[in-house]
Amino acid sequence: MSYRMMTLALAVLLAGPGCVGKAKYEDALAAGVSLEQQLEDLQEAYAAELAHAADLQAQLDSEVGRAAELTQLLASLERRNSELKGNLVDLSGRVADLKARGQADSAKKAELDAMVAALQAQSAETSADMDASRARIAELDAERSRLAAEADRLRADKEALAAKTKAYDDLVAALQQEIEAGQIEITELSGRLTVNVSNAILFDSGKYGLKAAGIEALKKVAGVLASVGDRAIQVEGHTDDDVVRAGAPYADNWALSALRASTVVSLLVTEGVAPLNVRAVGLGEFRPVVPNDTPEGKASNRRTEIVLVPKLD
Repeated sequence: MSYRMMTLALAVLLAGPGCVGKAKYEDALAAGVSLEQQLEDLQEAYAAELAHAADLQAQLDSEVGRAAELTQLLASLERRNSELKGNLVDLSGRVADLKARGQADSAKKAELDAMVAALQAQSAETSADMDASRARIAELDAERSRLAAEADRLRADKEALAAKTKAYDDLVAALQQEIEAGQIEITELSGRLTVNVSNAILFDSGKYGLKAAGIEALKKVAGVLASVGDRAIQVEGHTDDDVVRAGAPYADNWALSALRASTVVSLLVTEGVAPLNVRAVGLGEFRPVVPNDTPEGKASNRRTEIVLVPKLD
């Protein structure tokens, strides 16, 4: 079992009260395997993208060389065509001179006419070769541009993949103690990185002021998120379905979850997260992760999730 899987299994064991059932333990192991597989898939994709980028660069260098050779050939053909045209003008002048003086020899004239025709044919063939060379150079330029654009895209994808993996690794490293204690769970799937923080370390029951342990944990999270600029950060507050007690300073669970999310956002901003890159969302009891029919289920649903998603603009 890898270190990361052992960490997740230990997190589940420490999160629940009393003894943990075999099914819950096996679920934790399965979650660890899934996270391990996601990381391995990202690393394999990263290596494949690097190899693909190298192949594209080699193709691009080859095409650049071929384009240079064709350019030299085109210049040579243009010089040859110019010489042929000069010869053609010279021969045409000689034929006209012979005709004008009436001294043209029939055989000589026929020979000269044949030479003129041959030169004209060579000139036409050279022009056709020049046109074909120009077309091929245009194709190579287009292919070179396409390969360059593809290489740029792969570099951008590689950098994005490295940034995603770095954010995940940095959060896991910063919050190792809380993860092992079962207070925080970190997942990354399809570009969506989620930091799930149990409200047990953030808030007292029915309150929205942060506890000391929660403040320390969120400061660690802010230390990583302050350098994240390519993804939007959304803080989501969640509660169980217990009815709000009479006299509470808020109307319902929805309001409580929004106040808790706003409190977390305020601390993150205070600790260096860009204000325009983070927002608070209260979702009340309407997105439970498990049924609320047991104390353990209710505890799992009382949570705050810090979600990183790709920016749309």
